[in-house]
Amino acid sequence: MHRRAAVLIGIVLALLFSSVGYAFVRISVDGVSPFWPNATTSLNLAVGCPSTPLPQWGPCWTDAVIDAANQWLHPTTAFHFTIQSPTVPTANPCGIDDARTIAFRFFACGGRDFGSMLAITFLYLNPATGEFVDADTIFAAERTWSTYSGPPQTNPTGTRIFDFHRVATHELGHIVGLGHPDESGQQVVALMNHTFSDIETPQADDRAGAQAIYPVTPPPPPQGRLENPSPDSSVSGISTISGWVCTASQIALLIDGTITVIAPYGSPRGDTESVCGRVNTGFGLLVNWNNLSPGSHQVIALADGVEIGRSTVTVSTFGTDFLRGASGTYTVPFNNRNVTLQWQESLQNFVISGVQ
Repeated sequence: MHRRAAVLIGIVLALLFSSVGYAFVRISVDGVSPFWPNATTSLNLAVGCPSTPLPQWGPCWTDAVIDAANQWLHPTTAFHFTIQSPTVPTANPCGIDDARTIAFRFFACGGRDFGSMLAITFLYLNPATGEFVDADTIFAAERTWSTYSGPPQTNPTGTRIFDFHRVATHELGHIVGLGHPDESGQQVVALMNHTFSDIETPQADDRAGAQAIYPVTPPPPPQGRLENPSPDSSVSGISTISGWVCTASQIALLIDGTITVIAPYGSPRGDTESVCGRVNTGFGLLVNWNNLSPGSHQVIALADGVEIGRSTVTVSTFGTDFLRGASGTYTVPFNNRNVTLQWQESLQNFVISGVQ
């Protein structure tokens, strides 16, 4: 069983109030606050074009509705409109069908007069699931319409001229699922207040309402690991900061919170295929630790701005960025063996040259 809810917008100029916080109102029918599945719906634009091109958002009424629909695009909400193509000009805006039709009519559905209404949006929902199943908006064709910015206008004879773009944006807000906050006792600056005013676009309160209905789902944190240097380790000379990330556009290495370096990403790491489903997951950056002062430093690896690992290291140096001309070979006991260490200038470090 489907039920129909009619949402109206009047023609009286709005008295605007300020408010702390948000007081948006969701459309509710018998306690059900409906929503569009998948946070989207299409629009069948059957409004056509005026005899004279529109001064703004034109030249056609259709163009103005498309721009109005885009006003509801915002990073804080997952909802978006799509435009049906081709348009179905014969679709009935007064009944349930597969077209969310936007049209002009001289009479409201059922042959009723529009009265003081500029436009009427009909919303149809399935009360069992809470999902919208259809929506239609009809604009009162007998009104004087145009498109403009700024305060409400009148023509030389004193007839009120209504900005089609802002009314369309308001009506699309109903299709999103928002009601009239001022009719629910709220005092907020909002496009969704029920009266025609100089507010032209969705305000913070309207945005908060759309976000509440269709919140943006944050992406899962990236899978990855900073492997070198390991936490609480000692570093010296020249070595590699390295690790892996399953999927990322960019790997940034942040040193001591002030130095940011982009690390090459995409080297083969066959050991990550079972986790990532791919092998080109490695990143690595050659670092001369001599460029840092001796003592404690912090390294943080970021995949597209999200931390995947951090290590605090202790840096030891010979007091110069690059020690030249030094040499030396030393034998030390280690693990019941005699290990020969030899200075290697290119690495600014000692390497194992023999084990006995």
